[in-house]
Amino acid sequence: MSMEVDTGFVVNDTSSLLPGGGFTKAYSNNLPSVGSEMVWNYVVQLMRSASENPDLIKILQAIGSSKPDFNDDSICYVHLKRDDRVCVVKGQLTIGSSGGEVKIYQLTATVDESEDRIVSMECSECMETGDCRHAISFVTWLHRKSEGDESSEVVCYFRGPLSAELESIPPKPPLNKTKAKNFIREIVRILQTEDIDCPLRWNFPGPHKKFNNMSIHELILMAVRNKFDTAQFFEAAHQVITAGQSALADKTKFTPKCNPWYLELRYARITSAKVSDCINLNVTQSVLYETILGCHKEIDPNIQRKKLAVRQRLEKYTKTKYDNCKITLNPNYPIIFDVPDGICNSHVIEIKCPKTRDHMQKYVTENGSICEKYYMEIQIHMYMQGKTAGVVCVADPDFENNNEIYMHSFNLNRNFAVNKLNKAMDYWKNIVYPELINSWAD
Repeated sequence: MSMEVDTGFVVNDTSSLLPGGGFTKAYSNNLPSVGSEMVWNYVVQLMRSASENPDLIKILQAIGSSKPDFNDDSICYVHLKRDDRVCVVKGQLTIGSSGGEVKIYQLTATVDESEDRIVSMECSECMETGDCRHAISFVTWLHRKSEGDESSEVVCYFRGPLSAELESIPPKPPLNKTKAKNFIREIVRILQTEDIDCPLRWNFPGPHKKFNNMSIHELILMAVRNKFDTAQFFEAAHQVITAGQSALADKTKFTPKCNPWYLELRYARITSAKVSDCINLNVTQSVLYETILGCHKEIDPNIQRKKLAVRQRLEKYTKTKYDNCKITLNPNYPIIFDVPDGICNSHVIEIKCPKTRDHMQKYVTENGSICEKYYMEIQIHMYMQGKTAGVVCVADPDFENNNEIYMHSFNLNRNFAVNKLNKAMDYWKNIVYPELINSWAD
């Protein structure tokens, strides 16, 4: 049993569509070419007709003043027939309504391919004019599809509307939350059993959680749960870091900066290099906040290799062996993160590697002294590491060829370091802490 819906195609009881009446399915490689000039000429033709027909003017004004409730995916079952130089293209436009009903418009375009001209447009619901929004949409659809990309893939346009295809997709099965939780627990158990170090392992509670919850992330969550004010937060942080210092010293004899331990403890803490920015506000507040959270440039392996070469050159010059520094947290300054480039029994070192002569002025002034920002940084290093002396070593931009370094030695100025640390703490309390609390309290 079959029912003829249109001279272009037939619907049978299996809901399969077959073009009839000499029509064939439309593909991306057999559509008539409808160029921009053809569309323009068609619009001009409408305008000329409108000048002689007031009713048509109203129709075109209505089309231009309202937004269509359909798009390219609403055009379906496109099929065509060529007779000498004329190509007739038919298709459907399906539009859904708020009541759940679907309205179908049968569209027909006649194109003279030899003269590159749109001869006529027809719409089954607007036969009196043939100039409705549905017909115009079909013209523009033909234009877009005939001038689409030049990919080798052939697309068939004799298909159902997207809405019908989506309706045929079965609903997503409900999530088994218990099964998902058990899966995560099993993964974490394996990570702990095999002693595999990654952030997932340390983001779940356990009897041997690394660093005794010293990360700012864990401290903020604790503050949210207990509704701590700023003073209570710093009191709790002081206790946590004091209790976990031995574990920190044992576990973090400085690891690469991409290591999860490093990133977890670095998050939301002010590094020694950023203390100056927090005090002098040398950068915008939003950029500084993102930097404190850990948004920074990727570590340049070339710079790291150069720093190692500079340190080896410095060791040879001073006859001193420098060790990699462990991550240091001070209970009195729990939001300060300090890792110098090297340490020995008597002092710490910080290495800078400018790329050009102009870049070198960022670190060294015209009279040869170290810029204030990096003087402040070495003072923080000395105080946090418990040393009374420090060296800032600036490599010559052409260090690979001349091995030249510029050394600047300093003694610890305790009052200066404490003053700057307190100012950085004030910045964190007033700017960073409220943002973090608000983010996690929502």
